[in-house]
Amino acid sequence: EMPERDRPNLQFHPGLTAVQIAAAKVGAPLMLDFCTISLSDKLTPWTTIESRLKSAAEGDFVVALYNPQSEGRRWQLKRAVEILEGYRSGSTPVVIARQLGREEEEIHFQKLENLNLREVDMLTLILIGNSTSYLQDGKMVTLRGYPNAESEKL
Repeated sequence: EMPERDRPNLQFHPGLTAVQIAAAKVGAPLMLDFCTISLSDKLTPWTTIESRLKSAAEGDFVVALYNPQSEGRRWQLKRAVEILEGYRSGSTPVVIARQLGREEEEIHFQKLENLNLREVDMLTLILIGNSTSYLQDGKMVTLRGYPNAESEKL
């Protein structure tokens, strides 16, 4: 019902999620198993979210965190990072991707041990590598297999 000039400027990316857009822009971080977890406990109990985080960390999944932090929810992301640090090296690469697909888009690489949580809000996707993920030439790469793993022959 608003006049066209007053309507929000929306862009749609049919069929693409923020994690897919981020992955395409930062290299090849999703070459192995990965999962997405929302940190919003508005509709999901925190105990369930924490259980999912522990399972993903134990399974060595690349983890994409949605809804990481808002003005009223500041402690959940810190707790999620603490859980992942229990299973990951401090040098694990992390992508902070904010406002993906918009003019204000920002993408930064960090390490898990010194993750700057002040940059994060509800418009941010956080992509945390697994034990084989690394940064090279400004790109995040996850190996497509585990070192010393035996491949099944077809």
